Amino acid sequence: MRAYDFETFDVFTKEKFTGNPLAVVMSAEGLSTEEMQTITREFNLAETSFVLPPEDSAHTARVRIFTPGYEMPFAGHPTVGTAIAIVRSRKLSGELLLELNAGLFPVRVDTDGDAEFAEFQNPNLPTETGLAPSADAIETALSLPSGSVDRGSFKPRKVGAGVNFIYVKAPLDVVRSARLNSAAYEALGLEETVGVYLYAEGGESADAAYHARMFAPDAGIFEDPATGSAACALPGHVVVSETLADGEYRWIIEQGFEMGRPSRIAATVAVQDGAVRSVRIGGNAVAVQKGQLFL
Repeated sequence: MRAYDFETFDVFTKEKFTGNPLAVVMSAEGLSTEEMQTITREFNLAETSFVLPPEDSAHTARVRIFTPGYEMPFAGHPTVGTAIAIVRSRKLSGELLLELNAGLFPVRVDTDGDAEFAEFQNPNLPTETGLAPSADAIETALSLPSGSVDRGSFKPRKVGAGVNFIYVKAPLDVVRSARLNSAAYEALGLEETVGVYLYAEGGESADAAYHARMFAPDAGIFEDPATGSAACALPGHVVVSETLADGEYRWIIEQGFEMGRPSRIAATVAVQDGAVRSVRIGGNAVAVQKGQLFL
């Protein structure tokens, strides 16, 4: 019998039982890809991460991330939560360098305060990566009123920063009302795309820049409480839809409110000459439980 330690966290929150849950399997050497996928389905969370020795000894760790449906190139809340788990376990300080399938991610972890905070820089800048389904088809897939999705400069687009999403902007009340229509969603025929990211300006919190929801049934995620990888590419949708002055922007992106799991994602975006030059994504995480897996 083989035993593997794990810890779970609620990520992009300071409060237990809110945010996006994550399981982190520490010292995952010896697990096959098939076993990692099976373990992820057993946890049945949006994502589970597996910590492995780095391929380059100058780096902190290699991390593999799975949804119940498949392995991800990278994902936001596992990157934040796993970095915090490594710091707690190894009593590290300073910047971590995590090897993910989508590249090398520098992560800064702050252990001061009432909940650890981690912020990573995505080496993949957001870019438009293909055609999006029509606004009409998206409205049907998300049970939205006809004509409620922006069809102007913020029209639906496929944008990615390591992984792809369909970005859809609508008024706040429309975003709150969305309900997944599984058959119509399947008819969208999304390929090499995690899900549909529906967002509005403003939100429940006074400091929220955006209020978002993300639907990814093909990944085994009916709706996600917080999607850091989508927050990474959101600036790509914004900069091709409106003109942003050069400078650094800090956005609070809230998500998960409709699920009863409110989350807060901090995005720091540098813009120059109408293009995104860097994106950092940060958030808090709180430990919830520890245990062992037996195989």
